[in-house]
Amino acid sequence: MTVARQIVAERDGVALAELTDADRAVLDQRNDGAWDVDPDDRPAPHFTFEVYRLAIVDAETHAAIGSVNWHAVGYGRTAACTAWNVGIGLLPAARGRGAGPAALRLLVEHLFATTEVDRIEASADVENVASQKALRKAGMRREGVLRGAQFRGGTRRDMVGFAILRSDLPDPDATREIVATGEGVALGTLMPGDEPTLRARYGSDFDIDPDDRPLRHHPGVERLAVLDRATEEPIGTVSWHAVGYGPTAGCEAWNIGLALVPEARGRGVGATATRLVAEYLFAATDIDRLEASTDRENVPAQRVLAKAGFRPEGLVRGGQPRGGRRRDLVSYSLLRTDVVEDATAVERHVVVERDGVVLAEPGPGDREAFYVAAAGDFQVDQDDRPRVAGPARTSLFSVLDAETGNLLGGVSWHAVDYGGTVACSAWNIGIGLLPEARGRGIGTIAQRLLVEHLLATSELDRIEASTDVENLAEQRALEKAGFRREGVLRGAQLRGGVRRDLVHYGLVRSDVEA
Repeated sequence: MTVARQIVAERDGVALAELTDADRAVLDQRNDGAWDVDPDDRPAPHFTFEVYRLAIVDAETHAAIGSVNWHAVGYGRTAACTAWNVGIGLLPAARGRGAGPAALRLLVEHLFATTEVDRIEASADVENVASQKALRKAGMRREGVLRGAQFRGGTRRDMVGFAILRSDLPDPDATREIVATGEGVALGTLMPGDEPTLRARYGSDFDIDPDDRPLRHHPGVERLAVLDRATEEPIGTVSWHAVGYGPTAGCEAWNIGLALVPEARGRGVGATATRLVAEYLFAATDIDRLEASTDRENVPAQRVLAKAGFRPEGLVRGGQPRGGRRRDLVSYSLLRTDVVEDATAVERHVVVERDGVVLAEPGPGDREAFYVAAAGDFQVDQDDRPRVAGPARTSLFSVLDAETGNLLGGVSWHAVDYGGTVACSAWNIGIGLLPEARGRGIGTIAQRLLVEHLLATSELDRIEASTDVENLAEQRALEKAGFRREGVLRGAQLRGGVRRDLVHYGLVRSDVEA
């Protein structure tokens, strides 16, 4: 039998409704009392306020799955000094499904809409991590620890305090200043309410462990909103703060961070936003170094930084505590000298030119752009173990548009050995094209020009290349450039946590001189 209730608010599969006697009986019966305080029959001197309650109802089944409550607390003698203290209880079967944050958001919106109180607060046991996450996702900010506030299990228990102010909510009349735009993404000033709303949507996979000890450093963090240009909705934030490596301004760097809502990930938004904040900081400040770090296991974030032009610098051992263990961070950096704002103005020595494509000595910033292009869909997984083979000595030419001089990408080559003599050596080549240069035949022309150059300027008689078995575009480009398919290198690379096969191609001098 469906219970008829007055619905107060409903969204995301959850409703707040009038609490019936039947609801109270069900909730009391099924409550596991996991965080109940110890019984105490002494009269409570503070218990003179009225407590209000609503049922949390499954919007589909109309069954009560918990309740929310609130009562007034005062921080002065006027109404302006009053706040609502809210609480929530969920049946065990309803936990871990997002019902808690949804119900808390509904209650916050309801109280701000129907009362003049400007502050809503809540607290959770310091060990109740699930409740703390729910409060954050509901838009509340952690404010500190209430030491020994409750008595549970025969001992005094600390409570973590959270709050949200009316001014934290979005202002419909406020305007946002856009500071940078590019590729479907913009960076703009944060509006009231942006941060708690976004925090409620972020995941917690790489959240560090809570720590209530006072900080010995106090970085002043600046933030901008990451916006979807099509909808103008905030989908994340970029942040930065200063770090120092010496006593002068010349020794300072910006340490940057990025957070995106789950639905904005995997679409290139992170790399674009990171590039935009890098360009913004280099243009707006005189600091010459940007740096960032991410969890060693956070491979998507590492790819974002690589695509944005940052170079890996090494490991920060035990940089953060997560899950009760010290976790290593991978460190990246970008220098002002790595970035060239106007590539067309750079003077480069032309090596060879034909069919609208130029190979030239790299100019400043070309190598970084090549690294960005190479860190695409076929980027191998990060691996910080010491290399078994020493790093190859790699050479690079920039690939340019012959008409405009614009940078299109880069080609590289290094020597490989099949017997210890020059006659048994070969050149292994690679290519990386910027996204706008792909699909126009440029890869075929550039690799053909490189082959001709290497055969003309060196004594080596063999040139080879390999590409991911799924990279059909590069396979076609190599075949059009004169390479012959020689076989498959099984499990040669690790990408996405899976061993990937490479298609191997070769070309010998007699193939082109015949």
